[in-house]
Amino acid sequence: MIKAIDFFCGAGGLTRGLLNAGIKVLAGVDNDECLQETYTYNNKPSRFINRDINTIQICELREELGIQTGDTTLYAACTPCQPFSTLSRRKGNDSRKILLLTFARIVEECPPDFILVENVPGINNACGKEIYEAFLSVLKKHGFLLMADLLDAKHFGVPQTRKRFILLAAKQGSISLPIPQTDATQLATVRECIEKYPEIADGEESKVYPNHVARKLQPHHRRIVKAVPKDGGSRRDVTDTSILLKCHQEKPNAHTDVFGRMAWDAPGPTLTCRCTDIYSGRFTHPQQDRGISLREAAALQTFGDDYKFFGTSISGISRQIGNAVPVKLAEQLGQSIINSFQHGRETDYAS
Repeated sequence: MIKAIDFFCGAGGLTRGLLNAGIKVLAGVDNDECLQETYTYNNKPSRFINRDINTIQICELREELGIQTGDTTLYAACTPCQPFSTLSRRKGNDSRKILLLTFARIVEECPPDFILVENVPGINNACGKEIYEAFLSVLKKHGFLLMADLLDAKHFGVPQTRKRFILLAAKQGSISLPIPQTDATQLATVRECIEKYPEIADGEESKVYPNHVARKLQPHHRRIVKAVPKDGGSRRDVTDTSILLKCHQEKPNAHTDVFGRMAWDAPGPTLTCRCTDIYSGRFTHPQQDRGISLREAAALQTFGDDYKFFGTSISGISRQIGNAVPVKLAEQLGQSIINSFQHGRETDYAS
């Protein structure tokens, strides 16, 4: 069995997917204590460790978690993606970029058998190339074989276009990324994912499913939403432009997805930490005059309906959901690691 530690675990999307695949995730590590209730409630018996990765002594942590010599281990790291995003306004000034090198230090001090890294595409180009190459040098120094590429979550059963940089590495043997499903007719859609949820108004909560609550809209935002055509309509389809925000009247081609509706029969857009805000992207419900609910956002990230999120605000829970690794993508990454592990054991037996 593979024993894993999920660094920068967030609300547990990656942990949940790895657990579903059959990997024993011993703990999730994150410096945000607000995530503890969500992570712990949904991922038992995995532990939540509220700790700054900069202070972690990996040998001591392994001992604390009961990892023994000879155990097969996986270190997973989804370092904050904002520093490497092409949309980031901080560019080279974001101190969070070096967290990848902090993870490299952990790998170097006590190398695992497998490594999984997930981030935005910018991590290995101009936005983060120097740090990424330094990270690679550590992996190569310790003999890791690796595969890395951009994967789109919509090709792995996730009803959402979400391109991410994925790196898998193995200390021994071979490693490969999961094979994408590229047949467009088989892509999961928004309709398949969220049509079942009870109709609610903005600001209303349904008790049928946990977290099925939509953000309350301001009156002028509600007028705009009602004017946007159903099922994929855009702000630019609104005929009475006088009701639009002044900034959108002056610059109609700026941020065109804002106030846009999702389309029923296609994958949704990339969810962000503001995925329930209609004025932050194409996050309006395809049919109802509101933004998507927390439950619907979680479903688009392929969390099960029993995965309950805890927090004091819609904004805080939206951040948990939008920052997560989609569970189905995580599960297939976990299966690729298991396949590599099993292939290595078969090779050992054959020799």
